[in-house]
Amino acid sequence: MSGWAKGADTVTNKPKFLQTDENSKYKKQDVYATNAGWVQRAGTAATGNDNTASQPEVLVAIRGLAGTSATTGLQEATITNVRFVVGTTAATDLTAGSSSQTVQIEVTWDEAVTVAGSPVMKVVNSGGGTHDCVYTATGSTANRKRFTVASQTLATGNVLSLGTALHDTVTLPGGATINDTASGTINSQRGIAAGIRVTHTVAA
Repeated sequence: MSGWAKGADTVTNKPKFLQTDENSKYKKQDVYATNAGWVQRAGTAATGNDNTASQPEVLVAIRGLAGTSATTGLQEATITNVRFVVGTTAATDLTAGSSSQTVQIEVTWDEAVTVAGSPVMKVVNSGGGTHDCVYTATGSTANRKRFTVASQTLATGNVLSLGTALHDTVTLPGGATINDTASGTINSQRGIAAGIRVTHTVAA
């Protein structure tokens, strides 16, 4: 079954037919590993289930896929996708404006992860400095976690970079943790591979 991958520590280990486009019915970002196999989270167009509290749909059964230790299954959860979340209001659409802009990003793992505390991901601005986006439960799902910072100033032509060489890791200030949900104790990987780095150019 070559279409169903199960290799550890790789950003391309999800089922091959899935898409990364946010408008796609079957998105890689909505599929993650549990110890039942690759599952599609509830509340998506693909599952046809609006109840986000229901059980995820098993797409293919692979016993022990997520693993319960750093040496079993997929081992540590791996970051497989990152993106800028572009809103529909003047304060969230990532266009040039006053100091009232909100920068929000989303980080996707290949397993469900559990966050404690306030992890931070830095977004680099070509205009100088960084935007320190802090984890927020709002908008987050089992394997897709959002990070946000409000009251930022963006100028036309600024290039926002997520996952640069100097800032390619989610940091854990103040004892924050990101653990694999399947084990409850194994630390998830926090590094963003070069191949999935993204940028956003600020428009007027």
